[in-house]
Amino acid sequence: MNKIKKIFKENIKFIIILIVMIVVINIPLPYYILAPGGIIDIRDRIELENKNITEGTLNLLYVTEYEANVGTMLMSFILKDWDTEKVEEVQVSNETMEEISIRNKVMLENSMQNAILVAYNKSGNTVNIKGQENVVIATTTDNGLKVGDKILKANGIDIDNVETLKTIIEKKEVGDTITLDIERDNNEKQVNVKVNETEDGKAVGVVVLTNYIYDVDPSIELSFKASEGGSSGGLMIALNIYNSLTSEDITKGRKIAGTGTIDALGNVGAIDGVKYKIIGAHKNNMEIVLVPKDNYEEAIKVKEEYNYDMEIVSVNTFDDAINHLINN
Repeated sequence: MNKIKKIFKENIKFIIILIVMIVVINIPLPYYILAPGGIIDIRDRIELENKNITEGTLNLLYVTEYEANVGTMLMSFILKDWDTEKVEEVQVSNETMEEISIRNKVMLENSMQNAILVAYNKSGNTVNIKGQENVVIATTTDNGLKVGDKILKANGIDIDNVETLKTIIEKKEVGDTITLDIERDNNEKQVNVKVNETEDGKAVGVVVLTNYIYDVDPSIELSFKASEGGSSGGLMIALNIYNSLTSEDITKGRKIAGTGTIDALGNVGAIDGVKYKIIGAHKNNMEIVLVPKDNYEEAIKVKEEYNYDMEIVSVNTFDDAINHLINN
């Protein structure tokens, strides 16, 4: 014990400096650090009876994202491909990190259901609507609602989808109160919201997304990690499901990656973080990268800047992606 005390006394200054440095380095900052990402082989996330097994892969591209502290912020000044983004740039009305995470999970669920609908329709399989959820994904005023709330009724009227809610709001006068029945943390409660006038018309200070839940044959299960979220994987999820359902292998043994949102009609939408996704695709030796039409120019710029040997394909719809992969 005395020996330990002696060592401690002799090194007290060093120990104090080390503790201070550790504390300072880990001080949280109001930024995200964006860095080159990687790939997710979605074949591993699909549970489907008698699914088509392929040699090639259809991979989802993602961005690596850290919550910034002093240490990671310093690293972003040293590493060329690390960039910073203010938290407020992805916030809506000063929401918390937890609320941003909840929204990303809701968006992932929406992209999965859209992907199921598109892939089953395109492969000629049965799809029926089993149910729907109208989920709050952002609030623009302090109106008692939270991200993740599910809206069940408005003034006693069942809310089938976002359009139903909009119709009820439009029929009210500015300043009127609407009583919403909601579900929060598996409990039902009522919240009163006021109708406001905005540039886009009447609103109650909330952004709502309708998530449809589909009954399909053959049945399918998709599983993603708790840390994963967002809508940018929609296109690749849809392509993977389609390829699992059909006898023709659209991969033809190739390593294919991509990114892009997908809606219920199969339209592919723009995403953020193209730079980090293209770098990630290169690191994982992808041969073909599918990107939304609106992100194509940026993707080509990154490819040329780093002199990457890969084919980058612009797609505007699910059919664009299928046609290119089948015919090339």
